[in-house]
Amino acid sequence: MAVIAETATPAPHAVPVWFDWDGEAIEFFTRPNRPKVARLQAAPEITVLVSAEVAEPVYWVRVEGVATLHDDAAELVERLCDRYLDLADPAHRQLDADIRGMRHEAIRVRVEPERFFHFQG
Repeated sequence: MAVIAETATPAPHAVPVWFDWDGEAIEFFTRPNRPKVARLQAAPEITVLVSAEVAEPVYWVRVEGVATLHDDAAELVERLCDRYLDLADPAHRQLDADIRGMRHEAIRVRVEPERFFHFQG
C-alpha cells in the first residue's frame, strides 16, 4: 500500500491506495466521483509514500511529482485486484466483484517522479 497526499482545504488530504510502479512512474486508480479527482485537476502536485510492512525493518520511499489523470484504468484495476485481493476470503471476493465492476469508469492516476526521498533504518 501507498499513502497519497494532495492539496486540500483546510488541510492536506492523505489516503491509502493500491499502487503499481512501472519503472518510470507510480500509478493508482480511483473512482471518477471521488473528491481527489477534482483536487488533482485543480492542483496536480502530489506526494506518494510507500513504507515497509509493520514487521519489517524501517524503510520508506517518498515520491513527489505531478499527477496526470487518464480514463483508461481497466487494465490497472485488473492487475491491482490480482495483486491485493485473496479470493479465498469471501470478503475479498465481494470487494473484487465491486471493484472490477467499475473498472471501465475508473480513473488511472499516473505520478511521474520529480523528487525521491528515502530512509532505511
